[in-house]
Amino acid sequence: MVKEQTESFFGDNSPLRNANAPDGVAFKYEPRQQQVDMAYAVADAFDNDENLCIEAPTGVGKTFAYLVPAFFHACQTDKPVVITTHTISLQDQILNRDIPLLAKFLNVKIDAVVAKGRSNYLCLRKLNEIADMDQSLLPDDNITGDLGRLVSWAEKTKTGDHTDMNRPIAPQLWNAVCCERGNCLNGQCAFFSSCFLMAARRRIGKARIIIANHAFFFAALATDARLATRPDAESHEREKLLPDFSALVIDEGHTLEDAAANHLGIRADSLTIRRILGRLYSDERKTGLLAAERFSEARELVVDARRRATLFFSSLLNWMEPQNKNPLRYFVPNHIENYLATPFAKLEKSLAALADDEEDAAVKVELECLKDAVEEQHMALDIFFTMARQDFVYWMEIFGRDKNDISFNCIPVDVSPLLAEQVFRKPPVIVTSATLAVNGDIHYFMNRIGANNAQSMILDTPFDFKKQVQTYIAKNMPDPRDVDAFLDKAEGHLRHFLTLTNGRTFVLFTSYSMMNNLAKRMEAFFTENNLTLLLQGDGLPTLKMIEKFKSTERAVIFGTSSFWTGVDVPGDALSSVIIMRLPFANPDHPLEVARTERTTALGKNAFFDYTVPEAVLKFRQGFGRLIRTKDDTGIVVILDSRIIQKRYGQTFLHSIPECPVELID
Repeated sequence: MVKEQTESFFGDNSPLRNANAPDGVAFKYEPRQQQVDMAYAVADAFDNDENLCIEAPTGVGKTFAYLVPAFFHACQTDKPVVITTHTISLQDQILNRDIPLLAKFLNVKIDAVVAKGRSNYLCLRKLNEIADMDQSLLPDDNITGDLGRLVSWAEKTKTGDHTDMNRPIAPQLWNAVCCERGNCLNGQCAFFSSCFLMAARRRIGKARIIIANHAFFFAALATDARLATRPDAESHEREKLLPDFSALVIDEGHTLEDAAANHLGIRADSLTIRRILGRLYSDERKTGLLAAERFSEARELVVDARRRATLFFSSLLNWMEPQNKNPLRYFVPNHIENYLATPFAKLEKSLAALADDEEDAAVKVELECLKDAVEEQHMALDIFFTMARQDFVYWMEIFGRDKNDISFNCIPVDVSPLLAEQVFRKPPVIVTSATLAVNGDIHYFMNRIGANNAQSMILDTPFDFKKQVQTYIAKNMPDPRDVDAFLDKAEGHLRHFLTLTNGRTFVLFTSYSMMNNLAKRMEAFFTENNLTLLLQGDGLPTLKMIEKFKSTERAVIFGTSSFWTGVDVPGDALSSVIIMRLPFANPDHPLEVARTERTTALGKNAFFDYTVPEAVLKFRQGFGRLIRTKDDTGIVVILDSRIIQKRYGQTFLHSIPECPVELID
C-alpha cells in the first residue's frame, strides 16, 4: 500500500536523514510535520481512490509531499501519475531538483518527463520542404535569415524542442515548421524514425511521472473528447496526448478555475484567420500551398474569403471604437450576422475535394489540416454570433500591438460542472496550493472547481510570521477610485519605504494605467536615489524581469497580475512588498459580470459571496511573495485603507498569517 511505503520513507529511518544531495542540487533536510501530514493524506487518497484538496503554505515542502506517494502509486498501479502546474518554474523544479533527489534517496531510476504540446517540436518534413524545395511556403520574405540558423540547430538538437534554442527564431518561421494537429503523415513520413514529436511521445509512454502545465492538460482532455467520437481505435491511441494515468496532481491549484475557463471555452480571432488564409495563398506574394496553377479555383475562394474577412473585421473594429469598451460583451443571438459563413463553407468544401483527389501525401495532409483549421474558426464564429452554448458568456476584444485585431470569446461562466465531470469523476485527484482558503475555509474554492466530493485539509505555516514580517497599513488613504488623489498620497509612501529598504521591493498593482501613471510620476525619484525600476510591459518578460531583479542592487519591480502569483525571490533580494490596492477583479469585464449575475441568480450576495473571496485569494498570493524561507524577513505595506475601513476588510486580514500590524498616516 502507498501509505505504508510513504510512512516508511518519512519515518525514523528515512533516507532523508542520512542522504547527500545529487551534484549541483542544494539540499538540507529539515523535518516538518506539515510535510509528513500532507504526504500521508495524499497517500491515503491514492490508496482509497479519493479526491483531496489541500492547502500547503510556502515552506511546507508540498512538491516532495505529493511526489513521494505519487511515485509509489505509479509503481503499484504500473500507470503514470500526471502532475500539472501553472508555471514553467515549478515544472523545472520538479523535474530537475525534486525528482533527482527522490531517485537518489530511493536508489532507483525514476522515469519522468515534461509533456508539451506538439507545436513545441520541429517537424523535419516541413523544414525539409521549406529549406530544400519550396521557399514559397515561408510566410514572410523578411524571415529567411533565420532559416539557416534553424537548419543548423536542427542538425544538432536531440529534442527538437524550440525552447532549447539559444536564441529564438521569428514566430512566423517557427509556425511554418512546427508540428501541428492533423498535419502528420505518421508511418508514411520519410522522417518518421527520427521524428522529435514521436520520440517525445515514446518518452511520455514510458514515464512514471508526467509533468505538464494546465493548458496542456486541458488540451489533452479536449483531444480525448474529440477522439472518442471516432471509430478508429488505432488513431485514438496514436493521437491522444496523454496515456491512461493512475492519478492526477494539480499543483498551483488556485489558478485552476481560470485555466479551465480559458481552455474549455471557444475562441476565434482575426489574426489566426489571416494566418490560415496566408498559408493557403497570398495574393500579394503569389505564394502558399495553393500557388500551383492546378489550384486556381481554390485560390479565388481564398482571395474572396480574405477580402470579406478584412471588410468584416474592419467594420466590427469601427463599430466597437466609439463604444469605448474593450472587451465588449455580446448579448443578443444573431444580432450580428456571421459574414464569413458562406465564403468559409465554400472554401472548406473546395479544400476537402482537393484533399480527396490529391496523390502527394504531404500536400494531401496539409490540405486536410488547413481545411480543419478553417472549419474550426468557422464553427467558433457561428457559435459566437448565434450564442449557441448555454451558460457561456460572449465577448469581443480588440488586441495586438496596433490594436488592429479582434477576438471572439465564448467562455463557460461556471466551470464546476465541467470539472466535476471531466476531472473529479475519475479519482484520485489531488489539488494543492499555498492559498486555497478564505478566512480559514477551503469550501468556497472547492465549490468553484467542482470538487464537492473531495476530502480537504489546511496545513499550518512552518514560518514564524510574528518574527519575520512587519505589516504597515495606511489608514487615511483616498479611495483608489479617485486615482489622482490616491496616487498623490501613495507616491509619498512609496518614496519613504523604497528609501527605507534600498529598493528590493515588489510594488503590486491591479491595473496597467495606475502602474504606468505612478512610474512616470516617480522617474526623477528613481534616478536621484540610484534605484532601478523594472516596469512590467516595458519589454522584458516576467522571468527575465525576475532574473534582473535578483542580480541588480536597489531594484524595484512595478508589476501587475503575473507578479501577484507564482514568482519566487527568496533571500535578501526582496525585502518588501507594497500592495497598492486590494485586488478586486475588473468589475466591467464580461466574465466577471456574468459570474456576479450567476451568483445573484443563485440567491447569494454577489459582492460578499463571489467578489470578496476571489480578491482575498489573490491578496493572499500577493502577501505570500515576501516570505519564501524560514530565514526571510521583511515588510508588507498595504496602501488601500478599505482593508480597515470596510466590513469586508476583516476577511482579508483574517486570511493572512498573524503578524505585527502598524497603522500609518
